[in-house]
Amino acid sequence: MKLNYMQSWNGAMALLGAHKEAILAISGVFLFLPTLLFAQYVTGPVLTGDEDMNTLFAIYSAYFNENAFPIMISNLVISFGGLAIYFAIAPSRNSTVGEDLIAALKVFLIYLIANLLSALVTLPGFILFVIPGLYLTCRFILIPVVIADQGERNPIELLKKSWALTRDNGFSILLFILIIAVVGTITIGVLEAVTGVITGLATGGTGWPFVENLVASLTGTAFQLILSAVIVSIYIELTGKKSEVREVF
Repeated sequence: MKLNYMQSWNGAMALLGAHKEAILAISGVFLFLPTLLFAQYVTGPVLTGDEDMNTLFAIYSAYFNENAFPIMISNLVISFGGLAIYFAIAPSRNSTVGEDLIAALKVFLIYLIANLLSALVTLPGFILFVIPGLYLTCRFILIPVVIADQGERNPIELLKKSWALTRDNGFSILLFILIIAVVGTITIGVLEAVTGVITGLATGGTGWPFVENLVASLTGTAFQLILSAVIVSIYIELTGKKSEVREVF
């Protein structure tokens, strides 16, 4: 089955609307909050723009060494929240928010292992050339949906099933995701720039970091939710499944 962009996009918007309560509850706690706390309390590396590769490597090495624990914890929490979102909007599920969180927790380790395996497979593609790496990544993009919808618990089988489902659609998915990523990145950049200008004018040029971090966290969370819904919608279209419209609370 060939991927239809318009149907996939409309399906994603329908998923977000149908499951908005569950999505807002999960994303608020496990996506937005850790993103905001990390931005507020962990200072990123300061760059002047004149650094060479060796200097950049030294700066980022020091940054990761100093903030290894908060980086690891925030990424794990956000990854878990992202997986729970897939459970909340998977077409075959009809569960409460609590049940979705418990189900995601039970398979979270399997999800991490599957992601690690897919990263090992795609790494040579990024080393050789960026496009093959992106293509391989899109072939494994359905892993979390397969976990949530089909109940598959074997990491190897997860890779195989995602690969089979995306057959003949790898480049179509890549183009679709790139379009969303470019538009999303530009939109987020514009919103953050406008926020920076407004807070700068309101505070005499010093800015208001909390408001800026708040806007960045909100826009970043919204983008992640849209991307997750698009991935589930792609899965629904390629498998021919129908998603149940439900209210879960």
